[in-house]
Formats: sequence, C-alpha cells, structure tokens
Amino acid sequence: MKDVNIITSLDDDGVLLASIDMPGRSMNVFSASMMDSLEALLDFVESNAAVNAVVLTSGKQAFLAGADLEMIRQYTEAARTDSAVQLHQLCGHLGRLFRRLEKSRKPYVAAINGLALGGGLELSMACHVRVAADDDAVQLGLPEVKLGLLPGAGGTQRLPRLIGAQAGLRMLLLGSSVDARRALELKLVDHLVDRTQLIATAKDIARNASLSPPQAPWDKPGSTFSEAPYDFAQAKVFTTILQAVGVSAQQRARYPAYEAILSCVIGGWTRSFDEAFRWEMDCFVKLIQDRVAGNMVRALFLNRQKAQKLGLLGPESEFGRGAGALLPRLRSAAREARELAVSDDDLLLAVALAAISVWSSGSIAEPELADAAVVAEGLHPAYTGGPLNYALQCGAGELRTRAIAAQTHSAGLFALPSGFDEFFATAQLAAA
Repeated sequence: MKDVNIITSLDDDGVLLASIDMPGRSMNVFSASMMDSLEALLDFVESNAAVNAVVLTSGKQAFLAGADLEMIRQYTEAARTDSAVQLHQLCGHLGRLFRRLEKSRKPYVAAINGLALGGGLELSMACHVRVAADDDAVQLGLPEVKLGLLPGAGGTQRLPRLIGAQAGLRMLLLGSSVDARRALELKLVDHLVDRTQLIATAKDIARNASLSPPQAPWDKPGSTFSEAPYDFAQAKVFTTILQAVGVSAQQRARYPAYEAILSCVIGGWTRSFDEAFRWEMDCFVKLIQDRVAGNMVRALFLNRQKAQKLGLLGPESEFGRGAGALLPRLRSAAREARELAVSDDDLLLAVALAAISVWSSGSIAEPELADAAVVAEGLHPAYTGGPLNYALQCGAGELRTRAIAAQTHSAGLFALPSGFDEFFATAQLAAA
C-alpha cells in the first residue's frame, strides 16, 4: 500500500506494520487527509488476502495527538449553520472509521510509542489489543472537555467500559491523562514492554491473534459492565459523580460539556454499542451547536495558537505592555469590580466594557486574538470566548441595559465607553 501518511510493510507471515508518519508535522494528528489514509488502510487490509493482522504504530515520537486545527475549525464553523443531520455526517466520519476497524475480522494491535491523546487514544481503544512502551513519554488521555467538547469517536463509550465507570468518568470529566504503568493497572493497555521490543512484541501478539476472529468486549453477546460505585439509575447521579471528581456547581452551570459527557456515558450504558455510538454523536452535535463550545475552541485553541505564534500572549506582548495596554486596563477593571464585591456577571460586564474602550482607541486590530490573550491571562473565563466576543454575543441592547443598572455600584467603571455604538456597528458590518 502506498500512502502519504501511513507507511506499510508486510511480513511473510501476513502481519502488516502500518506506521503513521504525516509529512511536514512534528506530531501525527487527525485531519481530513489522515482520515482518508485510515480509510485507505482499512480498504487495503480488507481486500488483501495476504494480510492476516495489523500492527498500527507511529513513525514519530508521539503516537497520535488529537485533531488537526483546521478540522476543529471546520466543525465549529459548520455548527453555526448546518443541520443536525449534516453535522452527524461531518463530525461522525472518524468514529465510523474506528467502528469499521473494530469490527474487522482481522486483528489490529496498537503499538503505542508516545502521546496518545484525543483521537489518538480513541484509535487505540478501537484496536483489539494495545501494547505500550514502558516509557515516560507515553501518556494516554481524552482532554476534549478542556476545549468545551467531548470525545466524539466512541471515546465516551469505550473508555468507561475498558477501565470501569469510576476511572473512566474521572478521566473524561477532568480531561486528565495517565502514564503507561497506570494505563496497564487500569487495563487501558494490555501489555507494557521495553521501547526496543515494542514492535516485535506487537507483531507476535498480532500473529497469535490472527488465529481466531477478534471481537471487542462490548460486542460479545450478553456482555455487561459495572457502573460501581455509582448507580446510573439514581435521580441525582449527575450531581453525585461531579461532586466525586471535584467539578463545582458553578462549573457545571457554565460549561455544558460536563452534562454532555455524563449524558453520553449514562445514556449509552445499557444500549448496544452501535446504538450507544449513535447516541454519543447526538450528544456531540448538540454540544458543538452550543456557543460555549465554539467560544472555548476559538479562545483556547484556534485563536490562541495564532496569537502565540505572533507573540501576542503574556505581559511583554503588545497587549500587555504599558498602563494603557489591553491587559493592564482589564486587570485594573477586574480588580475594581472585585473590590466593589459585584456579582460574577457584573465583573464580566466591567471587563467587557474596558475591552471595548481599548478597542475604540484603535489598539486592537484583531479582536479575536485580543480575546485569546485575555482568556490566557485569566481575565475572562474561557466559556465566554473573551470579553469582546462576550459583548457581541450579549448584544448592544443587553449590555447597555446592564451597564446602566450596574452604575449604582460605580458610575465610572460601568460607564459606556465612547466607542460603544461603533464597536457593535463595526461587528455587524464584518458579519454581513
């Protein structure tokens, strides 16, 4: 098989070594091109009688780390306009490929040599056996919650079934990762070997596994999985689980990904895997259509990466230098609001008004990058997408009404900046 992203070699005994090695990238990620390559690999394995089993590994130091920036951007932009049916088709493509791999009559063995995060861990869990290098570089996790999302390629269904509801929900809700030895303890990987023996061991396992058709644990007739120590039928089980992992009521209210992940796991628990997989995508589509998810993806991932490359993050950036710069102005507004002991909503309002004031001075050429810098500094929470985005999503009318009401606390802090109307008018022109 010849492919730009996956290098293959077939042994005489029918074990195919498939090494993911995307050109021009320091890490392998899931992109449209990478999904095409995975589909081509599946076609090749199914159609080639000489292939008895597959070892899937990486040609880079990391196994596979998450999703490509452009693919995430495509999903969040499509979520603004596309129907649920269209989003199912678009966002569910990767998960359908994983399910096809998992149902293959030829065994796939994941040889995990480094980071396996997000889609990388989801791919590993879809393989029939997982072998990891006994190395500190190996970390496995599903960090999607940190971007306001959930693992949408089967991750919410496979992880708690593999390692148990308690450990699985903790990893999903905190976005935390585990090292190779902890992964072995949890049974997230099946074997741990010296890095130098990783491929040889994986090939031996694949060779032996090819003697009988593979089957995922959840596809075996009558299979059941324990939800202990939780009772998923309990009326307040969401609250019980979130308290157990340390998610506050305020976090739950502000970040819908927590509820969505719990809905995925608990709602899919007693369904057949294919039904549970479709349920997960239902939850994913609803979540990505929520503006909080889009806000977080842009502020914490898309725009933040661009801002970082341009040197716009931190106190020494153009946003942070000088008393009149964006970050000092917003820090001052936040401090004054806290001293007044105003509500959380009024604190967000005060910082947003200060940001509009800085914008009106002509100091902010790209508001989305300014928002990313402000969120990075912790001056506005990620769920808002930053103070300027927050202002636009509230709208001029709501912000004006709230500012007038809040002037009882401080006429100066909550005064409408001189460029208030111009800010909203400019945004409307840009959106037209």
